[in-house]
Amino acid sequence: MSTHIKILKQVLQKYSSPMTLNYPSGVDKNRMYSQIPEGLRGFIERDEEKCVGCRACYMVCSGRATKIFDTAEKRTVQVFHFRCTYCAHCEECCPEEAIKMSKKFELTVTDKNDPKAYVNTDLKMISCKACNRPYLPEKMQKRVFERLSEKIDPKVKGIVVEDYHKTEGFCPDCKRARGVMLDTHTKKHVWLEVV
Repeated sequence: MSTHIKILKQVLQKYSSPMTLNYPSGVDKNRMYSQIPEGLRGFIERDEEKCVGCRACYMVCSGRATKIFDTAEKRTVQVFHFRCTYCAHCEECCPEEAIKMSKKFELTVTDKNDPKAYVNTDLKMISCKACNRPYLPEKMQKRVFERLSEKIDPKVKGIVVEDYHKTEGFCPDCKRARGVMLDTHTKKHVWLEVV
């Protein structure tokens, strides 16, 4: 038998059995290549209890996978898995640590409108008492005040809290328009010291 025929016989024997792995991967514990590696960045998971809708994840999303939809009743923060590049910038910048990168990476949907292709978080919006325009998620307003009140100088903390409660429920435009009337101008402490 010639050498060419022997080689051809060996090649055909080698490739006559299936060359692919069983799906999904990670089933066989004995095969190292089927394991999920340490530090894998998969789909994002959002903790709805911690998320305040601050838009930080939207601002840093390099793949434009994060979208913000505001209506009169709610703000929806949506991540589209098919656009996500798994860069983890959203996880790094989230001030409330509401975003984590999971180890899940397999998405088996045939339609991009399938709900499994999205991560949605709905937050209740606050409407302005004066103009009735929705302007901020309720959880965000509470959390921002909590964080700021931790850093306020104790000498002026009482005045700042009182001013906050005077303007609570007004959008930034209406708050600015009523600043003098409600005596909540931010410079008033400086003006009092100069006089």
